[in-house]
Amino acid sequence: MSRHLSFNKLRCLGVIVAAGLALSPASSAAADIEQLVIEFLPPAVDSKPVCVQRAADADVVETWTAWNGKALPKQDSWIIMREAQRLRDIDAAQYFPIVRRILDLLPTIDKKLTPQSLEAERITLYLRAGKAIELQASGLIEKLLARGETNAPKDLFLAAQLMLNGVAAERDKAKALSYLVLAAYGGNPDALLELAKRNLEGERIDGWQVDPSLAVTMAFGSMVGKLDPGICDRVARIAREYEKGEIVKGNARIAERWRRFAADLGDGNAAWRVARYHLESADIVKDNALLLHYLQFAADQGVAVAQSELAHVYEVGAIVGKDLAKSEFYYQKAAATGHRNSLIRLVNFYEDKSDAVAQAKYLDSLNALAAMPDPPGWVFSKLGDLALDEKGIWSGEADAMPYYEKGAKLRDMSAMRKLAEMRLRHGSQDGQFDDGINLLLAVVDSFGQTEAMLDLRDAYLCRAPDGPQLDKAAYWTNATKDLVSSGWSAQSVEDLARDPDPTTLAALQSEALYGQPNSVAAYLWYLKASRAKSDVIAEWQSRVAQRPEAQAAFANLWLKAATDDEGRRQALALLLDAAEKGVSSARLDAAEAVFSSFAHDPVLVQKAKTYLLAEAQAGSGRAMDLLSTNTKGAMSAADIHAKYAATIAARGDAEALIFAARYTGGADDRNSLLKRAGLTMNCSFEAALNLANAYASFGEFEDAKNWMTTAEAFATGKPWRFRMLAEAYNGYANGGQQAQATRLFELAAMNGDAKAEQYLLKLYTDPKSPSYAPQKATDTMVSVIKGASPEHIVATLARLERTHKAIHDQVLGRVDLALLYANAAKAGDPVGMRELGKLKLSLGGSAEARLAQNMFQEAAEAGDAEAMVLLAKNYAFGIGTEPSFASAKTWLERAAERDNREAKEMLAVMALKGG
Repeated sequence: MSRHLSFNKLRCLGVIVAAGLALSPASSAAADIEQLVIEFLPPAVDSKPVCVQRAADADVVETWTAWNGKALPKQDSWIIMREAQRLRDIDAAQYFPIVRRILDLLPTIDKKLTPQSLEAERITLYLRAGKAIELQASGLIEKLLARGETNAPKDLFLAAQLMLNGVAAERDKAKALSYLVLAAYGGNPDALLELAKRNLEGERIDGWQVDPSLAVTMAFGSMVGKLDPGICDRVARIAREYEKGEIVKGNARIAERWRRFAADLGDGNAAWRVARYHLESADIVKDNALLLHYLQFAADQGVAVAQSELAHVYEVGAIVGKDLAKSEFYYQKAAATGHRNSLIRLVNFYEDKSDAVAQAKYLDSLNALAAMPDPPGWVFSKLGDLALDEKGIWSGEADAMPYYEKGAKLRDMSAMRKLAEMRLRHGSQDGQFDDGINLLLAVVDSFGQTEAMLDLRDAYLCRAPDGPQLDKAAYWTNATKDLVSSGWSAQSVEDLARDPDPTTLAALQSEALYGQPNSVAAYLWYLKASRAKSDVIAEWQSRVAQRPEAQAAFANLWLKAATDDEGRRQALALLLDAAEKGVSSARLDAAEAVFSSFAHDPVLVQKAKTYLLAEAQAGSGRAMDLLSTNTKGAMSAADIHAKYAATIAARGDAEALIFAARYTGGADDRNSLLKRAGLTMNCSFEAALNLANAYASFGEFEDAKNWMTTAEAFATGKPWRFRMLAEAYNGYANGGQQAQATRLFELAAMNGDAKAEQYLLKLYTDPKSPSYAPQKATDTMVSVIKGASPEHIVATLARLERTHKAIHDQVLGRVDLALLYANAAKAGDPVGMRELGKLKLSLGGSAEARLAQNMFQEAAEAGDAEAMVLLAKNYAFGIGTEPSFASAKTWLERAAERDNREAKEMLAVMALKGG
């Protein structure tokens, strides 16, 4: 059913119904439908500012809580009533005395308002405030009901509701319904809607035979009423009915038209609702011109949320030209009203801007947000960060800690982690270490955050006051082992591209999708190395370009892999670009690359020095080290220490503190610096070894050993790290560390480190060595080979045969290579398959040849290039299979694609022979 009604027609219908004439239903099935389909559209009127816009809730509260309660302000009574009702709806219990006093005084400024006419408002106030006992004692309900049918339509509706809902002592449903009918005939829109709803639910009501569609239409017409300053409040109710979709079928298009009708009559709040429809709703035809018109109007009318959204529109620049000045202007206007979301957006607006004016405004915005009721916890985390940025990690700690404490109380994850870090720094003081641990456990329990789990691991390894707690650290290491990148080099990524391992590749992809900069860079390197589709490479190139940290990581991969000067220059250019974008590590890496490869270029050298001076001023010890070794005597290390001593004291990182320790006279001061370095350093293998070496250089070998123990916890699965620790022990001047060094060399060798094997062989086979023990050399190599992968077995035996033939032969006599290779082959290792095939083929016999052929075939299909060549030879000569020149050539070509030299040579010979 569609209704397009003018004001005059609505008045005529009201007269007919009020006269009590029976109206026939427009459709006999009207009561059977769930929702009415009614197209009730706004009338055509001149658009002019008629409405008096509602004040914002905050302004209403501020105005009336400051009111002295003696006399009402000089305003229209209906506006004061509207604000009293708004206070009631915000919090009736809190503002009960104010609203009651307003109702008492309204008759003093409007003679048409009598105490009787305000009784319904008083009753509603009591009910909303939950003051049922006081309401009963007031006698207001009894007075209302005693007047019976003489009540005004709105009071009749209230009386009916009180009786139907059991609030009134009298519970006469028939009488209540008769009141509803009288109220509806009197034009009360609430009564008309209530009766229509009951009819739609199948209820028949004595004395009411109006079709629900007509009843709803009349209710809407009553809401429109006169073209007066209150019309916008009334038509908002029509829009809400279409938005709710309870009695009339929901229709966003019609709701938007009514909102626009009110906006055109001067209602800024309605204009904002129109803008929202065109921003968010999928149920209307969106129109950017309408969106901007009404959004601008709402903002100019002082609607804070519209000002905030308009500011965002100018900030993003999607549907209008980007204009940061206008964006800031409207954010500030909205924020000045105390609009919380605008303050948050204003904080974000200023946060990434580096100029001093913007940073001052950023601080002001944070402080304003922090001063609001129920501020977000992250505000205090950011205020703490600013305190540290201003004064440094050490000098600013006292200012930052209270902020982090406030943020932690509000359960802000970042504040909790940073407060935990501060507590752990003071772990030697009573309870501080445990407080830090408890904060991190709370973060894990509440947020399940990987970084907090890593913090716990690092706390037990690097922050525990009495040395590393390895068992507890191991728990958190195991908990995060599948979530933490193992580190990617260009070589390891290229190896993965040549021989894809599904598990390793899945880990790399997962880390890259998670956004870890090093993994994003490594995955792009993988795509390039594996010759992925150009559109896929382009997508990941875009991801790298959007993340300066990932760009720096990719540049570093490129630098280390480059084999010529041009490649290094291109990689350095990319790294310098990341440095210009503010990536601190990129500045240091770029400077190091310049001094190592481009020291002949004065422009690059000057840029590198500029970077290092800036980073040194920020407290970077690595920058100080690089300056001291690359300034060609212009500044000695002592000069650099003197220049940056105050910076180190205020904000020096772990490397800066170690740097300073070398130039500090007293042992107590030096140990204080080293201890502070341990409390702030990045908990890693490299950092722990660096600190261990620093302690050892000053003869503090017990402390050095503690940090060596920490470093060893990071060596599992990385045999070269065991070797580096062993070499460090060998370099310590106190002696007595040979046993530790040997143990670590053996660990490295058992885990596949070739250099460690060579060291042990030299140690045990040199007659001049105090550890001379040839038999132990053989025993060690037997143990190495029994626990090694087939690929490592082959390489180790080849080295032994070249360098220690006697040990090689003894090892072969004690190791069952066939069994080792067979076990590896069963596990799917292609090198194990290939080597087992070679052993079987060397035995002779047709059965062994067929087994060798099968092993070569499986290894070749698994991607082993050497097995491809062996398989090709078998096909060429018919060993273990029928001869097939075509198959031989196919497998040689596949091996050549994997850069196998022998395959390329054989194909070249075949080409010369016309094969």
